[in-house]
Amino acid sequence: MNKIPTIFADIGNLNMEAVTYQVTGMLVVFCCLGFLSLILSISGRVAVRMEEKRKATQVAAAQALRVDGPPPVASAAAEPTPAQVAALAASIYDAAASSITPQLIAVLAAAVREEVGHDARILSINPVQSSYAQSGRSSIMNSHTPLRN
Repeated sequence: MNKIPTIFADIGNLNMEAVTYQVTGMLVVFCCLGFLSLILSISGRVAVRMEEKRKATQVAAAQALRVDGPPPVASAAAEPTPAQVAALAASIYDAAASSITPQLIAVLAAAVREEVGHDARILSINPVQSSYAQSGRSSIMNSHTPLRN
Protein backbone atom coordinates (compact mmCIF):
# COMPACT_ATOMS: atom_id res chain seq x y z
CA MET A 1 0.00 0.00 0.00
CA ASN A 2 2.97 2.22 0.33
CA LYS A 3 3.65 1.91 -3.42
CA ILE A 4 1.47 4.82 -4.49
CA PRO A 5 3.76 7.53 -3.12
CA THR A 6 6.76 5.81 -4.73
CA ILE A 7 5.02 5.73 -8.12
CA PHE A 8 4.43 9.47 -7.98
CA ALA A 9 8.01 9.96 -6.88
CA ASP A 10 9.20 7.89 -9.86
CA ILE A 11 7.08 9.97 -12.27
CA GLY A 12 8.82 13.07 -11.09
CA ASN A 13 12.20 11.47 -11.88
CA LEU A 14 11.32 10.56 -15.52
CA ASN A 15 13.42 11.88 -18.35
CA MET A 16 10.89 14.01 -20.24
CA GLU A 17 12.95 14.02 -23.45
CA ALA A 18 12.71 10.22 -23.68
CA VAL A 19 8.96 10.29 -22.99
CA THR A 20 8.44 12.99 -25.60
CA TYR A 21 10.48 10.97 -28.13
CA GLN A 22 8.43 7.82 -27.52
CA VAL A 23 5.07 9.61 -27.62
CA THR A 24 6.08 11.38 -30.84
CA GLY A 25 7.12 8.06 -32.41
CA MET A 26 3.83 6.43 -31.46
CA LEU A 27 1.86 9.37 -32.90
CA VAL A 28 3.77 9.11 -36.19
CA VAL A 29 3.09 5.37 -36.40
CA PHE A 30 -0.62 5.79 -35.65
CA CYS A 31 -0.93 8.63 -38.19
CA CYS A 32 0.72 6.47 -40.87
CA LEU A 33 -1.55 3.53 -40.08
CA GLY A 34 -4.61 5.77 -40.24
CA PHE A 35 -3.47 7.19 -43.57
CA LEU A 36 -2.89 3.71 -45.00
CA SER A 37 -6.31 2.61 -43.76
CA LEU A 38 -7.89 5.60 -45.50
CA ILE A 39 -6.06 4.90 -48.77
CA LEU A 40 -7.06 1.22 -48.73
CA SER A 41 -10.72 1.97 -48.06
CA ILE A 42 -10.81 4.53 -50.89
CA SER A 43 -9.12 2.16 -53.34
CA GLY A 44 -11.54 -0.62 -52.30
CA ARG A 45 -14.52 1.58 -53.08
CA VAL A 46 -13.04 2.54 -56.44
CA ALA A 47 -12.48 -1.14 -57.29
CA VAL A 48 -16.07 -2.02 -56.34
CA ARG A 49 -17.44 0.77 -58.54
CA MET A 50 -15.28 -0.29 -61.46
CA GLU A 51 -16.48 -3.89 -61.11
CA GLU A 52 -20.12 -2.72 -60.97
CA LYS A 53 -19.63 -0.69 -64.17
CA ARG A 54 -18.00 -3.66 -65.91
CA LYS A 55 -20.88 -5.95 -64.93
CA ALA A 56 -23.44 -3.35 -66.03
CA THR A 57 -21.69 -3.07 -69.41
CA GLN A 58 -21.74 -6.86 -69.82
CA VAL A 59 -25.43 -7.04 -68.92
CA ALA A 60 -26.24 -4.23 -71.36
CA ALA A 61 -24.27 -5.95 -74.13
CA ALA A 62 -26.05 -9.25 -73.47
CA GLN A 63 -29.43 -7.54 -73.54
CA ALA A 64 -28.55 -5.73 -76.77
CA LEU A 65 -27.64 -9.04 -78.40
CA ARG A 66 -30.93 -10.57 -77.29
CA VAL A 67 -32.92 -7.63 -78.60
CA ASP A 68 -31.04 -6.95 -81.82
CA GLY A 69 -30.26 -10.55 -82.71
CA PRO A 70 -26.92 -11.72 -84.03
CA PRO A 71 -24.46 -9.20 -85.41
CA PRO A 72 -24.84 -8.38 -89.12
CA VAL A 73 -22.99 -10.47 -91.69
CA ALA A 74 -19.97 -8.91 -93.39
CA SER A 75 -20.70 -6.64 -96.32
CA ALA A 76 -20.47 -7.70 -99.96
CA ALA A 77 -17.06 -5.97 -100.24
CA ALA A 78 -15.61 -8.68 -98.01
CA GLU A 79 -16.72 -11.49 -100.35
CA PRO A 80 -13.85 -13.59 -101.68
CA THR A 81 -12.94 -13.40 -105.33
CA PRO A 82 -13.55 -16.39 -107.61
CA ALA A 83 -9.82 -17.08 -107.69
CA GLN A 84 -9.72 -17.22 -103.90
CA VAL A 85 -12.71 -19.55 -103.80
CA ALA A 86 -11.08 -21.80 -106.41
CA ALA A 87 -7.80 -21.85 -104.49
CA LEU A 88 -9.62 -22.69 -101.27
CA ALA A 89 -11.64 -25.44 -102.97
CA ALA A 90 -8.47 -26.91 -104.47
CA SER A 91 -6.77 -26.86 -101.10
CA ILE A 92 -9.75 -28.55 -99.46
CA TYR A 93 -9.85 -31.19 -102.19
CA ASP A 94 -6.14 -31.92 -101.79
CA ALA A 95 -6.50 -32.04 -98.02
CA ALA A 96 -9.34 -34.55 -98.18
CA ALA A 97 -6.82 -37.25 -99.07
CA SER A 98 -4.48 -36.27 -96.24
CA SER A 99 -4.92 -36.12 -92.48
CA ILE A 100 -5.75 -32.40 -92.58
CA THR A 101 -9.47 -31.82 -92.17
CA PRO A 102 -11.48 -29.33 -94.26
CA GLN A 103 -12.30 -27.42 -91.08
CA LEU A 104 -8.59 -26.90 -90.45
CA ILE A 105 -8.12 -25.73 -94.04
CA ALA A 106 -10.96 -23.22 -93.63
CA VAL A 107 -9.50 -21.90 -90.38
CA LEU A 108 -6.04 -21.57 -91.93
CA ALA A 109 -7.45 -19.82 -95.00
CA ALA A 110 -9.40 -17.37 -92.82
CA ALA A 111 -6.33 -16.66 -90.71
CA VAL A 112 -4.14 -16.06 -93.78
CA ARG A 113 -6.75 -13.80 -95.33
CA GLU A 114 -7.19 -11.81 -92.12
CA GLU A 115 -3.47 -11.41 -91.50
CA VAL A 116 -2.06 -11.00 -95.01
CA GLY A 117 -4.98 -9.61 -96.97
CA HIS A 118 -7.24 -10.41 -99.93
CA ASP A 119 -4.42 -11.15 -102.39
CA ALA A 120 -2.98 -14.00 -100.31
CA ARG A 121 -3.32 -17.58 -101.49
CA ILE A 122 -2.54 -20.85 -99.82
CA LEU A 123 -0.50 -22.84 -102.30
CA SER A 124 -0.14 -26.01 -100.29
CA ILE A 125 -0.61 -27.38 -96.83
CA ASN A 126 1.54 -30.33 -95.88
CA PRO A 127 1.17 -32.15 -92.58
CA VAL A 128 4.27 -32.64 -90.49
CA GLN A 129 5.52 -36.20 -90.60
CA SER A 130 4.95 -37.99 -87.32
CA SER A 131 8.56 -39.25 -87.32
CA TYR A 132 9.75 -35.61 -87.31
CA ALA A 133 7.54 -34.79 -84.32
CA GLN A 134 8.56 -37.99 -82.55
CA SER A 135 12.23 -37.19 -83.09
CA GLY A 136 11.74 -33.71 -81.60
CA ARG A 137 9.98 -35.08 -78.52
CA SER A 138 12.70 -37.71 -78.12
CA SER A 139 15.49 -35.14 -78.25
CA ILE A 140 13.71 -32.98 -75.65
CA MET A 141 13.20 -35.94 -73.33
CA ASN A 142 16.83 -37.06 -73.78
CA SER A 143 18.10 -33.60 -72.89
CA HIS A 144 16.56 -34.03 -69.42
CA THR A 145 18.18 -37.40 -68.77
CA PRO A 146 21.16 -37.24 -66.38
CA LEU A 147 24.50 -38.48 -67.66
CA ARG A 148 25.52 -41.95 -66.56
CA ASN A 149 29.13 -43.00 -66.09
